[in-house]
Amino acid sequence: MTTHADWADDAAAFVLGALTPAEVERFHAHLEGCPDCRRVVEELQMAADALPMGAQQLAPPPALKGRIMAIVESEAELLGAAGAGADRPPREPRRRERRAWWARPGFALAAVVLLLAGGALAGGVLTREDTRTIAAATEPEGADVTLRVRGDDGTLVVRDMPPPPEGRIYQVWVKKPGQDPAPTDALWSVNAQGEAEVAVPGSLDGVEAVLVTDEPPGGSEAPTTTPVIQASPA
Repeated sequence: MTTHADWADDAAAFVLGALTPAEVERFHAHLEGCPDCRRVVEELQMAADALPMGAQQLAPPPALKGRIMAIVESEAELLGAAGAGADRPPREPRRRERRAWWARPGFALAAVVLLLAGGALAGGVLTREDTRTIAAATEPEGADVTLRVRGDDGTLVVRDMPPPPEGRIYQVWVKKPGQDPAPTDALWSVNAQGEAEVAVPGSLDGVEAVLVTDEPPGGSEAPTTTPVIQASPA
């Protein structure tokens, strides 16, 4: 019988898609009965999903392809030297070797790709001198919500927010001076931890307030409730 300790250090490999098909099947079965691993996988998946959105899109340096291909060719040579069956999983289950997931054959390339993406993200964060973080008012109080503004783009970063009432969904609105709030197609809810990151559609140029209300599924053309989040990008 496997326990949480048997699978804890495989969560990152699972998110990276670096487990074998047999291990994926066994890990899925383990997740059904292990809330700790489900929480770890959810947190890692959020981080992995955020990488391409958080990093500034830049043309890769010409040498990058060469470095990655060198790793691929090196692993191919190692597998070739080990024999034709070296890349196949064992036919019969055997005791799992408890070693770091990144030390397993085939995981090095996945780790390199993630590290490169993480480096791009870190570099993007360090160079975002024009990024502003604005505290939002919430109703009821208690949630931690900020509006992150970069240039004319905005993202709501939500923490400790209750979900919308049953049968409702949160909708983002943008309001310009002298105008009624305009609806957007940003319909969202929070995860089990009360967290979400929601991109505000369109440009914030000329917008005096970003609002959030709870609305029927599919959204509304005009707010039907009092805003639960209000932030001013100006």
